[in-house]
Amino acid sequence: MREGIPLEVAVHLTVKPELLPRPAEVLAVLIQMLRSGELTAAAFASLKRVAVGYGIGTIGGIATGLLLGSVRSINSTVGLIVEFLKGIPPIALVPLAIMWLGIGEPSKYAVIAYIVWIVVGTSTAVGAGEVPLVRLRAGSFLGLSRGAIFARIVLPSAAPYVVSGMRTAIGFAFVALVSAELIAANSGIGQIIMDARFALQTERMLVGLLTLGALGAATQVLFDIAMTKSRSSLAA
Repeated sequence: MREGIPLEVAVHLTVKPELLPRPAEVLAVLIQMLRSGELTAAAFASLKRVAVGYGIGTIGGIATGLLLGSVRSINSTVGLIVEFLKGIPPIALVPLAIMWLGIGEPSKYAVIAYIVWIVVGTSTAVGAGEVPLVRLRAGSFLGLSRGAIFARIVLPSAAPYVVSGMRTAIGFAFVALVSAELIAANSGIGQIIMDARFALQTERMLVGLLTLGALGAATQVLFDIAMTKSRSSLAA
């Protein structure tokens, strides 16, 4: 291919337009969907599902992880169940979630919360379980109660693992979101992608995929900014 040939011309010459439309066509559809408000409404619906499911899963994951990492007797039993659940992908739970919770929003929240709970819980358990023994012994030597040791030693030691798990869970939350919206949804980015697939509207499919990528990246950037500001506030 000669140098200097524009990308959209190269796409037009080498690939069937119905399979991979030219960038200009995708951009035109993107602008049209933004002007009509369709893409904004879909993005808002998807972000709301991610936010609710992520919040529920994070709270549950932190609580579960701290419990598993701090109490070895519980980890030896419940930990095996968590390891079993880690092998079940979110999309496999969508039909069951619909049967139990209906086709509305609760089933989507549950699927997202599930994967976030697994990711955050696993990371938190590792952090709580790897607290240096010398710190725990020092706390006991100083006469700290179990509650004080947990609050002043275990939690600070596990905090970096919690934050790491929360950041990683953002990407998994969007994966679970698409799994839920592709199967059962009347709104959201996943629903746009599925409808475009049936109508063979590749431009709309690509707009949906690009929007998902942009939302996921923006969410992680905002999370990093929030964590940086939190560290700065604590340091001050």
